[in-house]
Amino acid sequence: MLKKLISMLALFALLLSAAAAEQDQPRLIEAEAGETAAMQIRSLESDAAVGILGVESEPQQRRWEDFSTVFTIFVKKNWDEDVQFSDAVWSNGRWLHFLDMGYVTIQVETTDNTADGLIREVTLTGFVKECIPDVQVLTGAAYWAAAQYGEYGKYVMQIVFMEDHAQDWFTKEPLPLWIENGYQLAYGMNDRDRPYGRITFAEDLPIAGGYVPFDPDGMESIHPEQSVEGLLARLKAAAENGPMSSFVTAPVLPETWQNAMDGRMYQIKWDDCTLILYTDGKGEILRIATLSCLSGDTVSACMHLFPLYDAIVRPDTDEQAFLPCITGGHGAWEDMCALSPFCVMDGVMLQCDVQTIGENELPVAYICGAVEK
Repeated sequence: MLKKLISMLALFALLLSAAAAEQDQPRLIEAEAGETAAMQIRSLESDAAVGILGVESEPQQRRWEDFSTVFTIFVKKNWDEDVQFSDAVWSNGRWLHFLDMGYVTIQVETTDNTADGLIREVTLTGFVKECIPDVQVLTGAAYWAAAQYGEYGKYVMQIVFMEDHAQDWFTKEPLPLWIENGYQLAYGMNDRDRPYGRITFAEDLPIAGGYVPFDPDGMESIHPEQSVEGLLARLKAAAENGPMSSFVTAPVLPETWQNAMDGRMYQIKWDDCTLILYTDGKGEILRIATLSCLSGDTVSACMHLFPLYDAIVRPDTDEQAFLPCITGGHGAWEDMCALSPFCVMDGVMLQCDVQTIGENELPVAYICGAVEK
């Protein structure tokens, strides 16, 4: 049971002021019997403790650029860390931005992929249960960036920032703690027993743009065109110096190929994986790539897939660190397969799946062009 957080002098004075000028003060949302409340105040009528769950206020939409700016400044000021969110990624019908802080991943859902996109939901997930304090505090920072709460919310955030609530806030069922300006703050434990904080906007904001789900029978060529030689050179560099360099080698293009899809199909043995490249008729331009892991090891599949997708979609930057964030930083292959598509970056789609060969189910991934809605 939460400690009773009653009668800080400043708050009590604020309540007296509200009683004197009720028309100028927001109405507080009182907790029902059995509901957990972060804030408890002294009732002016009965002198009893009253749990408060939020402030009745009109929803105030928050732009992505404003949210990300406030959050990154807040983190820099309080933790002396420079952080940067990813660009918008399309995943399973949503626009998402990601931030990997090493121990906590942050996923921000917006209405579109522009600076003016509105915040629909923010989810912070810890890698292990011991990350609860970090999740609790960072979610408070994200809530400030999204909700822009007033005096009552500031009091609740003091509790979020300064008190340990690992035992009572992080429950199997989401625990709503505060709502203001349309943004609901909640904590919980997911089905993998990892802590999360979630901020959800009260209104169903429509999503603009995006791409159609993956179609295995209608895969499009990757655009803009990229050379096979350049792709293999980038994979070689990743195998020598990339984050997966201890686990992968550099694939080598064979001299033989088969005719397929009005072009060539190169089948490449790549550690315990098979990489298939579909090219133009001269074997120079990449059209589609598929990767399957013959050992059935989904960890190895990811170690090869992430640098492969990164080398195709953004050859001049390193975005593969954000890919695990799509499933909260700890998703299994089945979680990745459940998303259609798993992701789209710069018009290049990645879809994960499972193929059955005999009695074995092997992880397979497809990289192709995406079709806009």
